[in-house]
This record gives sequence, structure tokens and C-alpha cells, in this order.
Amino acid sequence: MIDQSVRSLLEGVIDTPLKLQLALMFAERRCLYATAAQVADRIYRDIWSTREALRELAEGGVLSETMTKDGPAYAFCPSGELAEPIRRLVQCYNEPLERDLLYRTLREIAGDASYRRAVRMGIAFESMSF
Repeated sequence: MIDQSVRSLLEGVIDTPLKLQLALMFAERRCLYATAAQVADRIYRDIWSTREALRELAEGGVLSETMTKDGPAYAFCPSGELAEPIRRLVQCYNEPLERDLLYRTLREIAGDASYRRAVRMGIAFESMSF
């Protein structure tokens, strides 16, 4: 069973597989300081979704965002209340059986991610266009 603090982290901040990949990458490489383009090249993903995911992780308190001449650059700098859940997330990810459960939970959460974001931002979900 997934720790409740990890589940809350997934529901509140890391609500897509891309954000999970990015959060784990920055947590493992704590000295990494990179722009969205550099990260997208590193993980072989498109720049647009990578940029959006990095921005949301920074807004959620997982990453810090610093403006550079090449645009925003990101580094691992979790807020105080997220440090322990992220540590537990990394532990969970490193256990094969728990990782499987983690991905199942994340797929379930990702289906509701747009709704959760709209509620947090105070937007009526029905008014959103997809």
C-alpha cells in the first residue's frame, strides 16, 4: 500500500507520469540546474509538455525556478513539507512491487488531473475546453 503522504504528493503536485519522471530525475541529481530545453533533450520528450510540467512542479514546491538569459532554469529545492514525502516517493519507486502500485495509482490520479487543477485554480471544470 502506498504511504498516505506519497499519495497526497501525487494528488497535489506530481499528478502525471512526466512529472513523476522529472521529480525523480531532479531528486536523484540534486545538483542538476537546467532549462526546459536541456531537460527535454535529456529525457527525449517534447519541449512544450516538459516546460509545462517543470513550471507546475516549481509552482507546487518541488523545484525552484530562476530566470536566466535562456529562460527559466530549474533545480531541486522541495519546500519543507514536501521533503519527506519526496524521500518516501523515491523509496517507493526503488521497490519493484511498490513501483507497480505507484504507477497504477498515478494512472488513476492522472485521469482526474485536469479536474483537480481546475478546482485548485477556482475554475469551473465545465467551462474548460479540451
